[in-house]
Amino acid sequence: MTELAQDDARGQAMAREAGDLLAPGGGLARAIPHYEDRAEQRAMSRAVGKALDENRPLIVEAGTGTGKTLAYLIPALQSGKRVVVSTGTRALQDQIARHDIPLLRTILARPFNAVVLKGVANYVCRRRLAETVSRSGVNEQLTALVDWSETSQTGDRAEVEWLAESAPLWTEVTTTPDARIGPRCPYFERCFVTQARRLAEKAELILVNHHLYFADRALRAAHPGARVLPEHDAVIFDEAHQLEDVATEHFGARVSTHKLALLVRDAHLALARMPLWTGRDAVDTIQAVERAGIALFSAVRGALIGPDGDTRVPLPEGLFDQPDRQNAWFKLDTALEDLARTAEAESEPPPDEEPTDDAGARASLNGLARRARELRDDLAMIAEQRQRSHVYWGEARPTGTMLTASPIEVSELVRRHIISSGPTPIFTSATLAAAGDFSYQRKRLGLDEADELLVPSPFDYARQAMLYVPRDLPAPSADDAFSAATATRTLELLKITGGRAFLLFTSHRALRDAATRLAGMPYPRLVQGDAPRAALVDRFRATPGAVLLGTSSFWEGVDVPGDALSLVIIDKLPFSPHTDPLIAARMQACAEAHLDPFQTIQLPAAAIALKQGFGRLIRRRDDRGIVAILDSRIVTRTYGRTFLDTLPAGLPRTSAIEQIKRWWASPAG
Repeated sequence: MTELAQDDARGQAMAREAGDLLAPGGGLARAIPHYEDRAEQRAMSRAVGKALDENRPLIVEAGTGTGKTLAYLIPALQSGKRVVVSTGTRALQDQIARHDIPLLRTILARPFNAVVLKGVANYVCRRRLAETVSRSGVNEQLTALVDWSETSQTGDRAEVEWLAESAPLWTEVTTTPDARIGPRCPYFERCFVTQARRLAEKAELILVNHHLYFADRALRAAHPGARVLPEHDAVIFDEAHQLEDVATEHFGARVSTHKLALLVRDAHLALARMPLWTGRDAVDTIQAVERAGIALFSAVRGALIGPDGDTRVPLPEGLFDQPDRQNAWFKLDTALEDLARTAEAESEPPPDEEPTDDAGARASLNGLARRARELRDDLAMIAEQRQRSHVYWGEARPTGTMLTASPIEVSELVRRHIISSGPTPIFTSATLAAAGDFSYQRKRLGLDEADELLVPSPFDYARQAMLYVPRDLPAPSADDAFSAATATRTLELLKITGGRAFLLFTSHRALRDAATRLAGMPYPRLVQGDAPRAALVDRFRATPGAVLLGTSSFWEGVDVPGDALSLVIIDKLPFSPHTDPLIAARMQACAEAHLDPFQTIQLPAAAIALKQGFGRLIRRRDDRGIVAILDSRIVTRTYGRTFLDTLPAGLPRTSAIEQIKRWWASPAG
């Protein structure tokens, strides 16, 4: 038998084995109660197995309810390859680790090693924990953290459920990738990050998130030989519709008040641990960075307020040519270089020094010098706006200020660092195609050569759901009239289902306005910002008749099956604001390429976002409910057809609220 024939036979055998596990009477059916046969799941599993066997890039949209996680995990574990699974959210990463991996251990014929690897900030740092105890003394929370760290196998933040998500204490006892000091740290062998990475080196399946994966790729690109993740044969991106945003962040540059504050904090901590670095000059050097940073951001903040209160605005060309701003930039640049030189001078250890606290402090100073110089370089790049391939923008929030340089296009970067870097890439999500077409994602991510598969949802939307699109409301452009009318119509819809609703908004301003107008509604009201997202979703599930109001972060990654959620109301079609600097730059680049920016960028992106919002409603076969889109443009404008064709096939639609009432009252739906 030829090698080609052997490969083909092996691929067919893998496909049969995966199909057997997922088919009626197979391993999955025997392992779980209420098993449901899903032909769509088996089709996806076969395609993933084939892609892994042939080392071919693959893009797969798997509709809600397909069971895509098992559809890619089974062939990944059967492939004999080391596979990284990268998720868009921590929630999905934890779900795979806590539910899917244990399930697979019961149905696969052989044992396997799988590990979860998270960003450094998710693990308690033993060195920082000891420093915090030494510096602050013990208190109830700190004592509890110390006790937990001595018994925990992972050091993972997810285990510390009793510590509030935003608790400042966690920041004090964690480190950053830049501040890790490696083998010179006296805690290195017991370090949770070290242990997690060593386990990953031996694992067949490694679970990460997109940010960590791209941090690894960016590190490899900037420092050949350096890496965060082990070498691997394939990577499966779940929730792949988020990849363009993640790539944009990791291949750009950013200087912020938060980033500078972390540098200053770490410099003070290094000073406290370094007996040799105790002179007045060292203190003055750190304080000079702090003062210069405050002066710089004070000088630029006034230029970062948009005319309509926009938080993200383009940086004017020549922003730093203004004498006061230029002087502030030069002072910070000088202060950062002084800090780098001072830290570097103290970071050289004596010959043959064994790992000690002093050795760890010296390594920390070396990292401090590197970070200071990287900040200098990023600031210079942004101030000079030296790369035409980037867009330069700033953001002034109540909590801080940031200056950013973002690549206008990331397709070539993704192609170079992901597609052509070695591991076979597979991209999957419930929302990748617009009106059944993958062209948008192919263009944005450089997926020209990827095979494709579109797997529809197994749900019966003709029976389970109804789409309501009123035609009698004011146009969305009539802000006050539209807001007042949609609030009234929302109350009518809530009365039909007795609450049990998500109200999804396309802007924070619309959310605040609706929260005010609906303050007196007779249903428990939960509003984004009142508590962390996970806590709000938990309260929603536990509160009969609750109504949750949210913006973009609630349009995806929120799973509320069953009767708790029966109504999703979307205020407007989710077009990205054309005033956003990054969107505007991408639209301009599109126009310069003689393409229609609306048709090429805004429309498909909005259609995919709408499908994400719609997907909150039906999460299993016995769910039933209503989606209301209060923006009549979906039926009155020609482009509305793209939105409708992106929603599930067979979905019934009406513009009459009386028909909605009758459908809801009908026992058959």
